[in-house]
Amino acid sequence: MQASSIKIAWKVILAHGIYIAVLGLVWIFSTKTIGVSQFTSSTGESWSDFLASNPKPAELLIMETKLLGAMVLVIGLFVALVAWKSYSKAEKWSWCTFLVTGIIGWGSSLNYYMAVGCPTGLVMVYVGIVLFVIGIALPAKAILGKEDAGKWQGLKKTVTPIKVFRP
Repeated sequence: MQASSIKIAWKVILAHGIYIAVLGLVWIFSTKTIGVSQFTSSTGESWSDFLASNPKPAELLIMETKLLGAMVLVIGLFVALVAWKSYSKAEKWSWCTFLVTGIIGWGSSLNYYMAVGCPTGLVMVYVGIVLFVIGIALPAKAILGKEDAGKWQGLKKTVTPIKVFRP
């Protein structure tokens, strides 16, 4: 029988993955809206002035933002899939994976939006961090305290010992 914390947490992490995927879609399809607010808050320059004076670099920035959106979409789908297939079964590796990648991903995103000074981006990051912390902290005791069913047994069962001839 699964602990109620695990039943809730895997659904929170699933929602977290869907949230990340939606952010990726927003970056893909609303590139100019997202990119303009980040550009303006970071540089203090008007996007239309920059676009008029530097059309090629502006187009490159738009393409890179769409590429980032595609990568974020894939990450979100991967998080949702792992939450559904492994985290729902309270597998330790999935908890550890989410812990490490979540700290790196949300930590670097928070650092970026604080450096750029984009309040909209900070709100998006704060929502993701809240989902992440709830989804990781809630089942920590239940997942880390249980014996892992798929625990690696080393080479004991798969390799027959070699008999060494000693004179």
